Amino acid sequence: MTEPVQQASLLIDAHVHIHDCFELDAFFEQAHANFAQAARERGWAAPVLGVLMLTESEGADWFGRLAGMASGSSVAAGAPSTSWAIEATGDPAALVATSDGRRLLLVAGRQVVAREGLEVLLLGTRSAVPDGQPIRDVLAQGARLGALRVIPWGAGKWLFGRGRLLRELMTAAHPGDGFFLGDGGGRPFFWGTPRHFRQAERRGIGVLPGTDPLPFPLQTGRAGSFGFRLEGTVDLCSPGEGIKAALRDPARRLTPFGRLERLAPFVRNQIAMQRRKRRRPRP
Repeated sequence: MTEPVQQASLLIDAHVHIHDCFELDAFFEQAHANFAQAARERGWAAPVLGVLMLTESEGADWFGRLAGMASGSSVAAGAPSTSWAIEATGDPAALVATSDGRRLLLVAGRQVVAREGLEVLLLGTRSAVPDGQPIRDVLAQGARLGALRVIPWGAGKWLFGRGRLLRELMTAAHPGDGFFLGDGGGRPFFWGTPRHFRQAERRGIGVLPGTDPLPFPLQTGRAGSFGFRLEGTVDLCSPGEGIKAALRDPARRLTPFGRLERLAPFVRNQIAMQRRKRRRPRP
């Protein structure tokens, strides 16, 4: 990997899925274009490096398949062909995708569905944590793995009892300990700012935005369109560790970019996801 030891102006999408219905070239091309567009719109000086923080669900391992391509064992890894070159880094939880001078940094991570129905993103780890455990156990396992722990927004998921539970978890957290909330590009513009975000701000807990692409072909081009700029220089000698260390610093400024979802796509996506859930075979 021909990566500088330090890099400024990282643009990060902190909630990324690569679904099997996605065409990989289109996914990389559009992600890079989305990051570049965000930089142009905000007047951020080039060069910028886009970072895709993968949040893979139980049973998914796209990072492993891409790592297999980087090591030359793409057939064994089951990864499809792509015109983008996949390169290893000095960090086992980070890869670089390159094409015609363009670069994207990919950082491994997991998405865990806790027993209470809340999701937890574990950023910067390849270790799998099973679904269905109490959320406090999931958060504790994530901390032992050295991962950043993010509870992402979801439509209706922060209401009533789960909303009270989230407030309790936030009260127990401290700035700099790697606990965050997550915003999502699928949150509709009319929803208003969740009160938990305001509580997080008062407690010095960061909010990490990300796209959270849904498992539909039309979502292939979502990655990189909603995220944040990580201000200041980041040590990329070990990219995943460098980014995690920077995000744990409460003094680091995170500048969000991207637009919230419009009404019609939000309703359409919610209906499609409900239909998808009903079609799943019961265990």
